[in-house]
Amino acid sequence: MGPERLPTFTKLPLGGLDRRAILSAITAHGPGVARQDLAAARAAVTSTGVELPEGSVVVLLGGSAGVLRALAIQLLFGERVPVVAVHYDSEKLQIGAHQARALVEAATEAGVACSYTNADATRPETIANVVESLRGRYRVAHLVNGIAAGATKRFAEAGPARVRELDVAFDPVRQVADLASADNLRGLGLVDVDVATPADIERTYRFMGHSTGPWADALALAGLLVPGESLVAFTDYDFEPDDPVYAMGPLHHAKVIQRQSMAAVAERYRVRTTRVAYPAMNTSALGAIPGGTLMFAGTAQLLLERGEYRTIAELARDTVPMFASSFDAPTLSLDAAYQATLAEFHARKRALTRGTVREALARVFGEPRVMQ
Repeated sequence: MGPERLPTFTKLPLGGLDRRAILSAITAHGPGVARQDLAAARAAVTSTGVELPEGSVVVLLGGSAGVLRALAIQLLFGERVPVVAVHYDSEKLQIGAHQARALVEAATEAGVACSYTNADATRPETIANVVESLRGRYRVAHLVNGIAAGATKRFAEAGPARVRELDVAFDPVRQVADLASADNLRGLGLVDVDVATPADIERTYRFMGHSTGPWADALALAGLLVPGESLVAFTDYDFEPDDPVYAMGPLHHAKVIQRQSMAAVAERYRVRTTRVAYPAMNTSALGAIPGGTLMFAGTAQLLLERGEYRTIAELARDTVPMFASSFDAPTLSLDAAYQATLAEFHARKRALTRGTVREALARVFGEPRVMQ
């Protein structure tokens, strides 16, 4: 008897949430949830003891959600380091704008400088305005690029494909896969991976490939990129060479461009550069990738079984040591335990059926840590 024939379903944005439902949920609950989640995160923050150079500011490209939001929280409330972030969120349809405001309000009350600009971080005027706001206020800037705005598709020569995926309901306010209950797991099936258009490819390269260089140039021109002190970093994901989405489309080449850009920045400005390799995390960005939700849930199950699961907040705290003046490595690898699960994950993935999927992921659904 051959493997189970899985049904094909359409992977809709945010699990198929209706725009009107999102608008209603964000309007009614966005500000409250943002403040509630921030209060819970702050309660768990402790200082790492890492000291940044005097007069430092950390510039985040991103920071309203995911691991960069957690990093902003750690820097502001754990290390008391000023943070300036540029995010790009819909004021009506995404919680990011509310999370940004909650962070600014809380940081102001705590006496730590924090600002968020809701704009396209690749636009020259955005870069110029933000950098000008830093001039004269800070002596040294550190830049962390966490932009995630790429096409989760394949190159034409690779052709379309289908991959295994979980059909999971999304939290309409937090806008990530809602793993709080197994009732939110609607099934296991196959989803299509489409072919990227030229416009998809150009946009992916602009946001995720070429976005670091212009910021580094502007910061250096303003005297804020200090040789031997400043750190320039970007968030990365070490995908497998046969990954049907990352390895076969513009996301792959965007990573190549980004790494080349970092090498150029290091040589031109004599600053420290690094890439931060993270595991799969339960974020809205990963939830948009075909197969991404199954990748996260399956590897999280194994990490929980092994006692090695790290929350997004814990990963953010693990990121802070790269700011130390003694850190000078090309990669900060925070994904070793995750990488060690992959062989077993793929074996289990191949064995999954619609009848066994709930039991196979029993440690993930209902586990509070995976929603943090």
